[in-house]
Amino acid sequence: MQVLESQSQSLSKRLESLIAEIERSAKMAKMVSMNASVIAVRSRTDSSEAFAFEAVASQIMDISEASLNRIEGLREILREMDSLTSIINKAGRQRMLSQRYMKLALTARLAGDSQANADQQKLRQLFETSLRELLQCPLNSQQVTQQLQHTQTCWESFLQSIEQNDFEAATQKNEIVLTEMNKAVVLYEKLVHDK
Repeated sequence: MQVLESQSQSLSKRLESLIAEIERSAKMAKMVSMNASVIAVRSRTDSSEAFAFEAVASQIMDISEASLNRIEGLREILREMDSLTSIINKAGRQRMLSQRYMKLALTARLAGDSQANADQQKLRQLFETSLRELLQCPLNSQQVTQQLQHTQTCWESFLQSIEQNDFEAATQKNEIVLTEMNKAVVLYEKLVHDK
């Protein structure tokens, strides 16, 4: 998932640079338009020349304003892309957390390691907090929300097996959590590509 983040950061920086260049060009066009208007006013002696200057100035001003409006649209898209990238990273991290939780549960049981048990509880809290945040994301499609709810149900079933010391079932259910969380990541990635 870090690869995705670095790729999107690069894309984000490139988009920001492009936006800045377009904005500079639009502002320069606006200045040219204003200068053309001033020249037109000063050239009133030759009305056909003044009219031509005013027409060109007006067109340049319209283009400049339209460009500035489009820049704001690009910025909004960029903010949304950054938000989706962060969500994809969080969803991807959930897969790793579920695997670490299983490892810690086994370590706590087999070695009687109290530190592993404490780490396990912290990890559980992190997984569940992150899952709630993902479920509440306003960018979710209905399909993403349903997949996350299904993943949550699988997670709860996995935890129940851990609490019952049924590690054979827990191992199988952990794989299901991993698979279902991966489906959510794929749906988030699809959201990015569809936007």
